[in-house]
Amino acid sequence: MLAKRMLVLVLIAGCVACGAASCSRAKKDKALEVKTGLAARVGDYKITEEEMLSMLASLPDAQKNQFKGPDAQAVFVDRLIEQYLLYKAAIDDKMDKTDEMQNQIRQVTMNIIVADYFSKKIADKVTVDPKEVEAYYAANPKEFTQAPVMRAQYLFTADSLKAVKWEKRLAKGELLTKLATTESEDKSTAPEGGDVGYFNLGGYIKGVGTSEIFSKAVEKLEVGKISGIIHFEKGFAIVRLSEKNAAKVQAFDDVKAMIENKLRSQRTEEAYKETVEKLKKKYPSENYVKERLNSTKRTPEEFWEMAQIESDPQTRIQYYRDIVNMYPTHKNAPEALFMIGFTYAEELKDFVQARRTFNELEQKYPESTMIESAKWMRENMEKEHSKLESIEGVQKRISEDKSRTTGGKK
Repeated sequence: MLAKRMLVLVLIAGCVACGAASCSRAKKDKALEVKTGLAARVGDYKITEEEMLSMLASLPDAQKNQFKGPDAQAVFVDRLIEQYLLYKAAIDDKMDKTDEMQNQIRQVTMNIIVADYFSKKIADKVTVDPKEVEAYYAANPKEFTQAPVMRAQYLFTADSLKAVKWEKRLAKGELLTKLATTESEDKSTAPEGGDVGYFNLGGYIKGVGTSEIFSKAVEKLEVGKISGIIHFEKGFAIVRLSEKNAAKVQAFDDVKAMIENKLRSQRTEEAYKETVEKLKKKYPSENYVKERLNSTKRTPEEFWEMAQIESDPQTRIQYYRDIVNMYPTHKNAPEALFMIGFTYAEELKDFVQARRTFNELEQKYPESTMIESAKWMRENMEKEHSKLESIEGVQKRISEDKSRTTGGKK
């Protein structure tokens, strides 16, 4: 019971910290009737009904529901009184005067004011014209085209002779579902009768993995038909195509809200950066931590290693860029530049920046072995393809493309 009460007190404290923003939300809540008069008094401190209702409205829904009705609101006021009693006791003990508490107060105050400044001075001023949303939809059809989707079930074995026997049994009328359940060597799909679920051409397939050979063979099937033996990377399969849905363009009405949010987010980010740059000129600042790091110059090998373990793509791009800018003649510089473009293309889907980076690679390092990979990325990055994880993955795809073009001849 005490733990529950303390939780409510903490939540109320959070509501108090939200200040004017919370009051504003409460006034807009038509379900709450704001009355005049007092809700409580603690010593010479008065809590108005409006303040009480504002704090109640700011509680998370799960806690707010505990205080519905007059009786429950009276309990809530008791909790407010407890909050202020503890507050007054803490002030009397001068707990607010310690350096640690003063620092926390400054931090909380700064966070509230900064959030309000960002909202009113930056985010709220960003507008998106409906015509711009329509123009974006028209200019980016690939972004709103859902790839063809298939669903299938299959029998899998690493033994070609077993696959031949299955093919004969199926021809005599045995059910693929039953055979898959009892005999398929893929134990992840066998319990569901070999069902691999939905997948795109060249995409990941449950049990199968990523196999263009497998998915292209399935694509050629008619719905309900069973394939011959498919020899792919992992072994041998016999497949029944369950469903096949053609590519579908999402309707504008279904995605316009998403487009508007995307454009608003991009412009808010741009407005934020512009604001920060202006403020830097108005209020000179120094990053002493960065200065100390710059004075102890990292090696290109260190930057490369940092990039390999960094999960944030933007930070990773910066590490690669540091190699290119600080060590332009280093052996890893062309590869670092390629990885910048690769990250823009595969992770951030920023094809404009990716193309600029690959062009930069060709201009700065025309003799680099990375040029072929950069050209392939530039030509294929906006096409539907299985996710690429590394330079090696790109080089493998280049090799596969060449093999298909030459018909397997060397």
